[in-house]
Amino acid sequence: MTLPLEIRFAGGMPPALGGGGMELQMQRTAEALGRLGHSVARVEAAPAGECFDVLHAFHAEAWLTHILPHWKRNRCPLVVSPVLTIRPGLEQRTMRLARRIPGLHTSARQRSDVLGTADAIVALTEYERGLLVSDLGAPAERVCVIANGVTPIEPGRLPALPEGVTTEPFALMLGNVSARKRQVEVLEAAAGRLPFVVAGGFEGTEGERLGWLAAVERHGAVWLGEVGDQLAVRALEAAATALVLFSAAEGQSLALLECLAVGTPVVISDIPSHRELAERFPDHVRVVAKAAEIGSQLELLRSRRAPPPAAVPTWDDVARALEEVYAGVVG
Repeated sequence: MTLPLEIRFAGGMPPALGGGGMELQMQRTAEALGRLGHSVARVEAAPAGECFDVLHAFHAEAWLTHILPHWKRNRCPLVVSPVLTIRPGLEQRTMRLARRIPGLHTSARQRSDVLGTADAIVALTEYERGLLVSDLGAPAERVCVIANGVTPIEPGRLPALPEGVTTEPFALMLGNVSARKRQVEVLEAAAGRLPFVVAGGFEGTEGERLGWLAAVERHGAVWLGEVGDQLAVRALEAAATALVLFSAAEGQSLALLECLAVGTPVVISDIPSHRELAERFPDHVRVVAKAAEIGSQLELLRSRRAPPPAAVPTWDDVARALEEVYAGVVG
């Protein structure tokens, strides 16, 4: 493969509007590809005459459905990272059915059509790969699995903990507060076992926000809101007794991987992507089926010595794997 490649990313949230883990995934991936010598930029900002080698779209199938019929300049290979957060069971079956209903222009049909035209498809987990192939009809030979990575922490680089967080043992919930991630349910079930610190913006209605604030006050939790300083986030991850993520559906949480990389155990919901993580890192991961099980797991982890850091791939590892994908489609 000739270096460097001109790579253009699409998808995610505009920075002014917020976002979450996927935006960080795109940012960290772009930075790592840059360290390999490639040029990465947003395709939306590219001028009319600019040429590039690969278009890589993240969770942008609806956008691509509109764009592909009108893509007349600078045609190049298309790589798609769907980043699915689909719950097993009813939600999965509904997606499969919606894709197959003739004459109905559903989001599942849009996604399926885009996957059929992509030159390569990148899944985060084996579960996601199965959804893409079995439920959305993606060509199996074009789908590969490349998990997310972490940024290594240099010794002595972490700042002090954010204001309001003590050095006493605490459980951490990290990421946007939402109905899907079920932070209220976690507080109701486990806040009496260990103090909770929550870092993340809020997603939902004003009524849901008021309910969240009431739960925080009722259970004595510390809610920091969105923490934009990534070093401060890493300080929280390193200091926590455990990270709790009881999400009903998840692609691959960066917070989980970052905690494992510093030896902080995680207590996570019983969903396919989390079970895969438990198989990879059995010494660090506790999977629970019910919120009522979280408290006892936290007490057990508090009484034990934390495991050593896990061997989690870095973003440079991710970039090298993507480099192979790009090589395969560029030729």
